[in-house]
Formats: sequence, structure tokens, C-alpha cells
Amino acid sequence: MPQEALKPMGIGRMIDLSFQLYRKHFVKLMLIMLICYGLFYLLQAMTQGQTVQSLFDVNELMNYSSEGAEPLLAEESVGLVAALFGLIFLFLTPVVIASIVLLVHHVMQGEEVPSALQLLRMSFKRYGGLLGSSIVFGLMMIGFGIALVIAAMIMSVVAAATSGIFGAFWMFLVIMGAVFTFYYFGIRFMYFLPVVVFKEDSIGIGRSWGLTRKSVWRLFGLFLIMLLLIYLFNFVAGLILGFLPLGGVLLALLLVIVNLLTAPILYVVYAVSYFDLKVRDGMGLEEMINRIVPGSVPPPPSPVDQ
Repeated sequence: MPQEALKPMGIGRMIDLSFQLYRKHFVKLMLIMLICYGLFYLLQAMTQGQTVQSLFDVNELMNYSSEGAEPLLAEESVGLVAALFGLIFLFLTPVVIASIVLLVHHVMQGEEVPSALQLLRMSFKRYGGLLGSSIVFGLMMIGFGIALVIAAMIMSVVAAATSGIFGAFWMFLVIMGAVFTFYYFGIRFMYFLPVVVFKEDSIGIGRSWGLTRKSVWRLFGLFLIMLLLIYLFNFVAGLILGFLPLGGVLLALLLVIVNLLTAPILYVVYAVSYFDLKVRDGMGLEEMINRIVPGSVPPPPSPVDQ
């Protein structure tokens, strides 16, 4: 059926839609995270142990000390576990993101959303492309990071030769410019995964560059707001838990659960923003959005009967 093209969504609309999807498909999202990251979160809580209690210094301020809370893993095992964490994220994060992108895609298509296991199975079918493109993306960002660090060091030499307020201001501009440049390229290239998932390209880096060419500031603002919201929620939750007389491992486990609850929302925002980029690239999704939240998009003046 011919359909009206969806008008591009603003930051507020994308955040609102993402939270609605998060609430509606909370169980599936949590299962995806637990299946892929459950071991990671468990080991994280075990290795953090009592040290996590000092993150907020709440008990210290109240002259409270926890006794008998020791890390469950020996200190010499921390390095090995940290390496395991890195491998888990390296090999499973592309699958997690792809599964959530597929979940959002099925909802927007008005189709029944597969189970968490089915979504993961669908993602693993493209695992070679997902992992390969992720490695290419990672190497590119490492290259950009090294180049920016070298450039910043060279500029810092110039700044060091200038004393006073001007020198400090120049150094601030150099640091902020390097950070923004790094995130600029990160935003331009980071939508390669959905492109690979839907077999639009084998790597997806070039396609991502094209999709984001007019949306960098909007995407930068979107993810900045989401990161601040997630950080604020995690910080407040940690602050509250820090007041409770909990052992180190139990406190670490509860903080890990808080992180587990908030982590999927960022991936959902990523998926929603990808489909918004597709809209801006000419893909009409008004009917798909209406299927998520009936009546959320006003009908056109002259609706077309099915």
C-alpha cells in the first residue's frame, strides 16, 4: 500500500519512542543481555568485591565500615578475568546490537517479534560480517585516536610556548577539538552494523558515512543526552545503595544489576536512530511507527484506505 513518508524525528521523539520500546520488550531485551553478558556481569561483581563500596565514599563519610567482604577471586586472577571481559565484549557486542536492531525492525514492520534466542540466532547467521566490520571500525577509530593524540601533542608544544591565559585557552581548544573530532568520526561510521545485518553492504562503513552526512549534531545531542541520563540514573542508584549496610560483593552485584537494566536502552536508541536515518534517506516508516504506539503519529489529511 502506498504510504506517506514519515517526517524525520527530533531528539525528544526518538528518546520517547526508545523508552516505549524498552518497556514493551523489556523481557526480551534482558534475556539478550543475560545470555550474552551474564557471565561478564557475574565476574565483574566477583572481582569488584569490597572496592566498589568506595566509589561513592558514602559509608566512609558516615564512619561505617563493612567487615568480612572480600573479593571472591584472588588478586592475581584479576588480570586474567579482565582479559576475558575484553574478549566477551569483542565477540558478543556486535551480536547483541544486531539482535536489538532486528527486534526494533520486526516491531516497525508490524511483525511478531521473535524470541530472544531466535533474534540471537538470526544475528549469528551474519556473525562473520558483524565481527569483521567491527574489527575494521575498531582499527579505524584506533588509527584516528593515535593521529589525534599526535596532533594534540604537537599543538601542546605550541601552547606550552605561550604563557598565561591565552596558553591555557589554546590548550583547552586543542583538547576539545581532538575529542570532538574523534566523536565526529565515531558517529559517522558507527551505523555499519545495521547495514551489515540487512545485507546492504559487506562492511557498512561507507554506507554509514552517507546516512549520517546531515545528522551529526542531532546524533551527537541524542547520545549525549542519553549517556547523561543513564549516568545520572546509575549514579543515584549507586548512591542510594551505598548508604545500605551491604557487603562488598552484594553491593557490587546490585550495582551490576542496575547497569544491566540501563544498558539495553542505549542500544534501542541506536536502533531507532538508524531507522530515522533511513527515513531521512527516503524510507517511509509512518505506518510502522503507528504499529508500535497506535495514534502516536497523526494521520495524513487524506488517508489512503488499505
